[in-house]
Amino acid sequence: MRIRWIALGLLILLLPLWAAAEGEFPALNAEGFLDEGEFVYEGEEEGVWRYVSQTLKVEIVRRYTDDPKPLYWWEADVWTRGGEDWFMATAKEGKHLSTSSWPYLVAQKHKVVFAINNDYAQGRYPSKSSAVGIIIRDGKILWKKTRGKQSVNAFPNLDIMAFMPDGSLQVFDHNEHTAQEYLDMGVRNCLCFGPWLIRDGEVNTEALKHLGLNRNPRTAIGMVENGHYVAIVAEGRTKRSKGCNLQFMTDRLLEKGCSVGFNLDGGETSFMTFMGVQLNVAGGANNKYGSARRASDIVAIGVSDLVTERTPAVIKK
Repeated sequence: MRIRWIALGLLILLLPLWAAAEGEFPALNAEGFLDEGEFVYEGEEEGVWRYVSQTLKVEIVRRYTDDPKPLYWWEADVWTRGGEDWFMATAKEGKHLSTSSWPYLVAQKHKVVFAINNDYAQGRYPSKSSAVGIIIRDGKILWKKTRGKQSVNAFPNLDIMAFMPDGSLQVFDHNEHTAQEYLDMGVRNCLCFGPWLIRDGEVNTEALKHLGLNRNPRTAIGMVENGHYVAIVAEGRTKRSKGCNLQFMTDRLLEKGCSVGFNLDGGETSFMTFMGVQLNVAGGANNKYGSARRASDIVAIGVSDLVTERTPAVIKK
């Protein structure tokens, strides 16, 4: 385990004994954050990771079941207070759909506290004339053509999750709004994959009947309320973990109290990083390294100088 506590720019080794022994959060203020400094706990052995600063709090727990198949998954609760916002960290500065790199290296480059994979836009957009969905990055429309009619058998179905100006997450059907309408709403970043899983507390039962029925690595993101978010990554295609379907991911989001839920790309794209370290093994016949598929950008929140350059234990050199 690794515990780091930074206050007033100094490394203080004399933590309270209970915090050092248990890896629990230190005393927090009434809003649930620190008044100063940062706290990091990396408990790989027990499957718990924690971070808190003056504006961001993250807690990740690794879960396991063998009923009916072995499955590892990671549940992350993310709380924010002012100043902290989701952003798209890029492999190449300012270029969202060009140069790609291993996701954990992208996270380390930007010193990202917490990250998950994107919609894998760079791998699915051969030309601007293709109906491949609405993609907005940093307030710019990169693609705007989507299907005219939804197919219950189309996967991904090109639904949209938008990061709203007030910090909330909202999900939409693939053709509910045009790209320009999202910009008019103040959306600077949106992800196109789907299906959306939960909207206003209601489950997308029709989509779950037809889409994502097989066991695979999965990534989903949700919102309990504005300022409290949940991300889940399920490991699959490995000997120790066989993946899951979208119903499983939806049920986990509901258990966490999410009123909004969205399915992101899975398979070898699926990952979760904490302090620049990838936590899950990205399995697959074509993946001999364990790292998630190279990406041009990743979904990120929080920046800290405590993020260092290191090779995660799950990555094979």
